Amino acid sequence: MSNSAPGMFVHTLGTGGGPIVSNSRAGTSTVITVDGAAYVIDCGMGSIRNYRSSCAWSDLRAVFLTHHHSDHVYDLGSFLVTGWQVPGESFSRPIQVFGPGRPARVPALDSEHAAHIDARIGARGMAGTVEIVDALLDRVFASDICIRMADEGREEPHNWVVAHDIALPESVPADPIDARHPAMDPFEIYRDELVSITAILVDHRLCYPAFAFRLDSAYGSVVVSGDTAYSENCIRLARGADLLLHEVMDLEAILATFPDGPTRDGIEIHLRESHTSYDEVGKVAREAGVGRLVLHHIVPNTPGTADLRKMQAAAARDFSGPVHVAEDNDRFDVPLAIEPDAARQGAEVMA
Repeated sequence: MSNSAPGMFVHTLGTGGGPIVSNSRAGTSTVITVDGAAYVIDCGMGSIRNYRSSCAWSDLRAVFLTHHHSDHVYDLGSFLVTGWQVPGESFSRPIQVFGPGRPARVPALDSEHAAHIDARIGARGMAGTVEIVDALLDRVFASDICIRMADEGREEPHNWVVAHDIALPESVPADPIDARHPAMDPFEIYRDELVSITAILVDHRLCYPAFAFRLDSAYGSVVVSGDTAYSENCIRLARGADLLLHEVMDLEAILATFPDGPTRDGIEIHLRESHTSYDEVGKVAREAGVGRLVLHHIVPNTPGTADLRKMQAAAARDFSGPVHVAEDNDRFDVPLAIEPDAARQGAEVMA
């Protein structure tokens, strides 16, 4: 299905948060379409099936990864390989993939914690987005790709998939130990004739770098928070946006699904300091002055474990605008802000 209708639309491909497999929600993923062009943010488990209920492979222009936690990249390889020169189901242009680069070292809370991490991790290291995409095309799917190139006459897949590590501005004093999410201004990472996409660092505890993204078009603006605790940077990025998709968590409800033990204790610290509680998310939307708030990346994500009405009501106490709790395959229309032709002409002048 090609979504060629003019306008700006947000499709929630996956609304579940965390690496736990859910039979009711796909993993977190969103596609924003502008005049039929599709821009995917994160590729959670099962999201590729929902993408094809909203868009065609020929619509896809770019994929953006907020961070490299597994629940945000599980389906990345599927997105990149499935649209590679399949007759009638192929990309119409090279797909751009943007995401975090490799940090200088494994992130830590402080120097003492860094020494403990080094002892625990040993020779293991992290990877940047370019390395991840190269590994998918050249190692994980190497046999499939070689056979299809030999047997079906397909081209080199790197001609169709181009990866980029998001480089922070030199003026941003970011560091994987001392400053994982310093106060900063949003910065542009992508632009074409339809959209401009900006990014900012957010607070996802030790997951560094972790980004929120904003997509601006002639029709309006959409912000996707990524995974983050309450973040002044996210508020700065979202200021005045038409629609904010923000993660939400009920800590007590997710902890109730885990048995007691040391692993549970470690997960509790991570969850508490890495995510935004349902009683804080409305404050983010209010402070940013957004038009609408959509709750997604629902934690817990399995059927009957999250009280969605409670989450919505708590957000509505702090935010006076519309609050929606997203389900998979919901669509949200973004209102026309100014005449598209005039906006495009302005964007072309800026470019």
